[in-house]
Amino acid sequence: MTSTYKVLQIRLTDEEVKEVNKATKQGDALPEWYERYLATRFQPTEENVRAAWDLYETVAFIEAETLHEVFEVSNAGPEDNIDRVADMHSVSVGDVLINLKTYTAKYVDRYGFGLIGQVYYNQLGEKHG
Repeated sequence: MTSTYKVLQIRLTDEEVKEVNKATKQGDALPEWYERYLATRFQPTEENVRAAWDLYETVAFIEAETLHEVFEVSNAGPEDNIDRVADMHSVSVGDVLINLKTYTAKYVDRYGFGLIGQVYYNQLGEKHG
């Protein structure tokens, strides 16, 4: 049975990329928010995803039967199954997928998906509207 999945990703602005590049070039510490972003990408865990929750944005809604199909659709289509609401990259490690029937949230792990748990509307905040 098909479900709608809300796709949340961390999207860096040009200004944020410049800030990170400047810190790297000057040998300064990376911004704290960037460290949290990196943790979702290279050490994806429920704890790291929750710690970076304020960085996530809703980028799309995908119609699919399973999480694996969400991954496939975002990477290879069909495009008709994707309702993009912001620029997005294909679903990858650290992204969050919320089943809108069950409100179960999972993050994309290096191999498979990790459970975040039930997400209620008030936890999504305006940024995830």
